[in-house]
Amino acid sequence: MKYLLLSFSILTFLACNSESKATLEKETNIENTDKIRVLNFASVHLSGSTDAYSSITDVNSPKATADIQEIVNRLVKFKPTIICVEIPPESTEFINTTYQKYKTDQSNRINYSEEVNVIGLEVARLSGTKKIYGIDNAIGFDYPKLVELANKNSSDSLYVQNIMSSYETLNNKPLLEQYSEINTTKYKMETYDLYNFLATMHTPKNFEGADIIADFYKRNLRMYANFSDVPLTKNDRVLIIMGATHTAYFDIFLGNSTKYILENAMEYTNYKEKN
Repeated sequence: MKYLLLSFSILTFLACNSESKATLEKETNIENTDKIRVLNFASVHLSGSTDAYSSITDVNSPKATADIQEIVNRLVKFKPTIICVEIPPESTEFINTTYQKYKTDQSNRINYSEEVNVIGLEVARLSGTKKIYGIDNAIGFDYPKLVELANKNSSDSLYVQNIMSSYETLNNKPLLEQYSEINTTKYKMETYDLYNFLATMHTPKNFEGADIIADFYKRNLRMYANFSDVPLTKNDRVLIIMGATHTAYFDIFLGNSTKYILENAMEYTNYKEKN
């Protein structure tokens, strides 16, 4: 009788465990079916940037060419069906016309920051991407004014100077190291926090920092609205290529949405492993 009870208990446990596993698998399958996979990938601006601190890279040098190819190879592993880049939506038709030509002649380029060409177009070509969409919405904001306000307080000034020094150090690192670092959650959240910090800069009874950063926040929300306008199906796999600060905002937007599954970008920047 003791052995019969033991056997019954084991069978009951296994049955319950199987049901739990089946339920988990069902929920996972539902999630994977209903949500769209998005890889939100941070890129340095390889040319044409108005950022205070930008990576200056000769994309035609042998070393840069090899590094960019490594970046491309990693992103191709995601197999994106749709790619979104930091150009205005009005240029979507133009970039796709260029993309069709680029498939057979890689000398075709568009006149935007070079990562759109050497990474965006090349990943699209090698992945068989259906279409490339522009999602940018350029809004200027008075960044120098915020730094000026921060410099009025020694501790605030030191904080900003340390951040800027870290950006300058980053921009002098090898390209692959830059891409690895800017795609970490730590880096993106530090960048996000910098803008939140700058929003607190103000003179008595005024809110200059909050008002100025509100313009930058508005830009990111508009970019997210543009992204939301892209026609997607549950079978699409979306690669977004933007500057690191925009990806910091998009990580929050996408990560809290019920429509998307946010990929871990760091899985696509482990360049020490062989492809």
